[in-house]
Amino acid sequence: MNNNAQNKGTITQSGGVIRFENALVEEAFAEAGGTGYIVVSYGVHAKNNMINAERMRLNISRRTRIADRFGVTVNPREIRKGMRVNAATSSAVTKSIPPQSPAYEIVVLSDASPMRVTTGRVVKTDVPNGYLITGSANDNNSRIRFNISRATVITDRSCSRIGLGDIKPGQTVRVEHANLQTMSIPPQTTAFRITVIS
Repeated sequence: MNNNAQNKGTITQSGGVIRFENALVEEAFAEAGGTGYIVVSYGVHAKNNMINAERMRLNISRRTRIADRFGVTVNPREIRKGMRVNAATSSAVTKSIPPQSPAYEIVVLSDASPMRVTTGRVVKTDVPNGYLITGSANDNNSRIRFNISRATVITDRSCSRIGLGDIKPGQTVRVEHANLQTMSIPPQTTAFRITVIS
């Protein structure tokens, strides 16, 4: 069995939809208007219990839904080579090399380093819009915006669950977050866990 191919994910088809699970992004290109493509590799079962690596180009349009595993919207420019994705595409596939298909949905599962930890002073919390910003109040380039999802766990120093509204500017927090960040100022990323440490 080709272990390299086995680690590239799987493909299944149901009706008019092709689904990729844990596919490896081999190439990514995005234009400013939200269009572009990714080339993914995946394993296909062959004779003699072998798994062959195959590739497909998934074309991204403005209608393609792209999100992380928590449902937070991801810009196509954030997808990079080496990431893992789940995807749903049309079963209408070209005969080109690699074959191409329009993508309906892409879920970004991980990066090469799926999680990072940042400790910083809170500059702002926005409960209605679900985010907090850390960094220096006097230096916009030091700031990071952490988007809060329903899956984000927020605790105080005694590990008791609290809400985003309980975090105040000036407090120091430890944030476990996604490795990928937007190119915006400040950069944005998804918070998995936030712990107030002072």
